[in-house]
Amino acid sequence: MKENKKLILLVEDNEVFREAIVEVLKNFYSVLEAKNVTEAKELIKNYSLDLVISDLKLPDGNGIEILEFTKENNFSIPFIYLTGQPDVESAVKALKLGAWDYLVKPIEIEHLLKKIESCLENNFLKIENQTLKKKILEIKSEVKIIGNSTPIRKLLEKAKQLAPTDISVLIEGESGTGKELIADFIYENSLRKDKMFLKINCGAIVKTLLESELFGVVKGAYTGADKDRAGIFESANQGTIFLDEVGELDLESQVRLLRVLEDKTVYRVGSTKPIPVDVRIIAATNKNLLEEVSENRFREDLYYRLSVAKLIVPPLRERKEDILLLFNHFVVLFNEKYHKSVTKISNDVLRFFQNYDWPGNIRQFRNILESMVILSKDDTLTMEDLPEELLKGHSPSLKKRLVDTIIPGISLEEYEKAIIEKNLEFTNYNKEKTASILGISSRTLYRKIDEYKLK
Repeated sequence: MKENKKLILLVEDNEVFREAIVEVLKNFYSVLEAKNVTEAKELIKNYSLDLVISDLKLPDGNGIEILEFTKENNFSIPFIYLTGQPDVESAVKALKLGAWDYLVKPIEIEHLLKKIESCLENNFLKIENQTLKKKILEIKSEVKIIGNSTPIRKLLEKAKQLAPTDISVLIEGESGTGKELIADFIYENSLRKDKMFLKINCGAIVKTLLESELFGVVKGAYTGADKDRAGIFESANQGTIFLDEVGELDLESQVRLLRVLEDKTVYRVGSTKPIPVDVRIIAATNKNLLEEVSENRFREDLYYRLSVAKLIVPPLRERKEDILLLFNHFVVLFNEKYHKSVTKISNDVLRFFQNYDWPGNIRQFRNILESMVILSKDDTLTMEDLPEELLKGHSPSLKKRLVDTIIPGISLEEYEKAIIEKNLEFTNYNKEKTASILGISSRTLYRKIDEYKLK
């Protein structure tokens, strides 16, 4: 902490208490002092502060006035409040305004230092996350594509080249990789970004209703069609349509879609009147459409209409250098959402994340991390925070790597001993968790530890 020398402002009218706190804080941070609201405001205007620690009751007003002052003047400074008289109403107001924490005197100095460190680290993650957003190809849109790995940089470079054109783009990739975010990115950087952008999940709509959703319907065309209604294509005229899970379209709907793309006209269900449309198509699928074509489940002519340009979103296992960036991004969101103070990840967890193959990709990573943050008891995520099912899961490619590392000529006993020893180290010698990973009972693990004379 000494190396950082963050600048903290302590606002406290009790001179004895203020000097005692400053004496401790000076060992770790640079510290400014103020006795009241007026002095605090002046220092905030003249110094670039990393944190304000303020009493609530001050001679010339309330400590909340200082936080309101920073908001009004666009100073982004985290606050920790101290008070000798608990006031629920003031506490709620302070936290709603964005205060990091609210501590009641008397205060244990170790507890205060821990809160300060958590607050500063969380604020650092916020700043780092904002910087990251600006760096990635200087994206003007607000689409959150987090990553700086080579596969992601190449993908975004190609997407940015395609964006200003009107050609159809097919986005392929496994479930959970972020195909819709790439579609958003293309739209936000296109010449049609001020026009309508409509999305439809082709796999989530009942087949009998899909055509009316896409192309519209006239009154009386079928039971329940009680009025004329425009479809997605009409509504998005001169704009962009995103067809998600396009591989789920049945062959009949594929024929209708192909006709629209070729003729640039739609016919509402139950009508023979052509309606001209001008739309750009972005489609996405988690299937290999060429394989679907070879199996006669997808029309070849439609495939080539949709894939004038093709983008393939890499799975998370091929861009693992982005995992720490993704952690920094999501943990800030979850801290704010659940009022947690997670700021760090242990080396063991980071190593586990980077060795795991993530079959559910970023969607799985986000869900796992959200669960870990919610259940965390400290500011650091450790192996104990990992869900049991994640520890037990091994993807096929991970198993293949394990098989590739086997050295012929070594006994099963030696391998078993090494595996137990390695997993004990991995869980920081938590025997219950080690037994769970190995799929054996705690009793069996204890017996094996004695048998192999493991410490």
